[in-house]
Amino acid sequence: MSKWDLSIFYPSLEAWEEDLKKLPVHIEKLASYKDKLNEFESFKNFYLEEEEATKLLYRLYAYIHLSSDLNLKDSVKSAKNQQMMLVLSDLNQKTSFVSPELIQIGESKIMEFVAKDPFLKPYQFPMEKLFVQQKHVLTTDQEKLLANFGPTRSIPSSLYQALSIVDAHDEKVILASGKEVLVTQSNFRSMLGELQDANDRKLVFEAAFKRYKEHKAAFAATYNLVLQQQAANFKSRNYASALDSALFKNNIPTSVFHNLKDVAYENTHAIKRYIALRKKHLNIETYHTYDRFMKLAKDDTKYPFEDARKMFFEAISTMDKNFVEHQKDAVKDGFVDAYPQEGKRTGAYSSGFYGFHPFILLNHDDTLDSVFTLAHEAGHSAHTLFSNENQPLAISDYTIFVAEIASTFNEHALLDYLLKKAVTKNQKIDLLESALDGIMATFFRQTLFATYEFKANELVEQGMPITDQALSKIMVDLYKHYYDLDITLEDGKEFVWAYIPHLFHTPFYVYQYATSYSASLKIYDNVKNKKPNAMENYLGLLKSGGSDYPVNQAAKAGADLTNKDTFMAVIARFESLIDQLEKVLEEK
Repeated sequence: MSKWDLSIFYPSLEAWEEDLKKLPVHIEKLASYKDKLNEFESFKNFYLEEEEATKLLYRLYAYIHLSSDLNLKDSVKSAKNQQMMLVLSDLNQKTSFVSPELIQIGESKIMEFVAKDPFLKPYQFPMEKLFVQQKHVLTTDQEKLLANFGPTRSIPSSLYQALSIVDAHDEKVILASGKEVLVTQSNFRSMLGELQDANDRKLVFEAAFKRYKEHKAAFAATYNLVLQQQAANFKSRNYASALDSALFKNNIPTSVFHNLKDVAYENTHAIKRYIALRKKHLNIETYHTYDRFMKLAKDDTKYPFEDARKMFFEAISTMDKNFVEHQKDAVKDGFVDAYPQEGKRTGAYSSGFYGFHPFILLNHDDTLDSVFTLAHEAGHSAHTLFSNENQPLAISDYTIFVAEIASTFNEHALLDYLLKKAVTKNQKIDLLESALDGIMATFFRQTLFATYEFKANELVEQGMPITDQALSKIMVDLYKHYYDLDITLEDGKEFVWAYIPHLFHTPFYVYQYATSYSASLKIYDNVKNKKPNAMENYLGLLKSGGSDYPVNQAAKAGADLTNKDTFMAVIARFESLIDQLEKVLEEK
């Protein structure tokens, strides 16, 4: 069954509403501990109560968030989701006293409390992190004041959803053949890969990006809200910049971000070499960004979801038994919603909550890419399963920084398996092209978007106005440097910043795709080459949850992200794949 079964949370919306009534009781109980955390029993009881509240919160949030994503046009579910956000805001506001009060009590006494009781032992690392960050924690009154702005924090994300999905409509175009097709956010990429007529591709691309061009000012105003929120946060909390604020809490050196950005920026010759190869073999006179979806070899193979799942299982079958079992568990029936439907959120994700099996959302389109997406999301869900089994609630939640290691590790395994199975020239071309496109998308493209975020935040920090023209100029310049392409010649492409949901939902997220890809490539190579303890070290990362800083977790698993060589290895892999592809393309 390729549909979600959300009944593990609640049998109905009415049952969810009944449970929601219990959450304010927990919130008031937590609020009653204000000014009492300096007593051991109160300290312990607060965290006992918080865990109970968190478990209920996870159940409530998971049900309404997942239900809503199945149909974003369902106004009832959308309203309930907003109601949930207001309750969350109330929780944050009424518990905003905690960090300032703990800091006032002092590290010595808090660590004494933590050491006193086995239940509190898992809180040692979170408390250590708190005291490292104490210069960025404000007074109780100041924290309460900032918490009052909680409901406004989700507004940019909600506005973006409304603009890009809820209030947007799909366009119809008439192809050269006379056939009329509906262009959606779910199907336009596969259409661009199939259409041989250059003007047809142009029409489909313009139809897909029309919403971003038509509402460019609204998207810019929405993104300005994201930027201004980041600026207000870093200034209020005494950080040096929005980037510093995003990295500091997980102890990620800014050098990691800048090393990644610089390595990608300084090695775009590899991208241009690949584009030149594509242009030559596709026989395209003027190459556009949307031509990246065209295939160098025609392969009509379809990969329905069930077949894709079997292929993934075969790809990992020789690995550690415990690892394989968790990957299979991740994509079992009832926990994957596979195919697109009207109103369903676009893209793909794994959503996990402590105490519950994680859920995977896909928009599977039977392509080879969708097989890799399945393997990717399975990696996330398996990571959640490992973490939740091996860590208590307090330190079960791993960071985004290490999350993408688990997902891209699976992609490396799938690619190797499929390359070994490839027999025909076209199969080899298809897979090598897929591997190269994967590095283009995960390493180069995400680093380009991260650089865009960095530069957009710099505009705010310099007091410059944020307009659609200013945001588009950053993208135009970056695309010219990275790809040597002028995207102003593609109607709507300069507004690609409005197309990327992560920029609106989770700022400074996308660079982690590239750092994680680099780390997972190193870790996978260690496992593949049977280096001593390589799989054991990798399983250690998957099981470690949020019990350490992410750069440390990656290092223990075998990847040093403070070293530029880890990123340069991706460039070397990319160029090696181009060499292999050139060789296969020249075969008779």
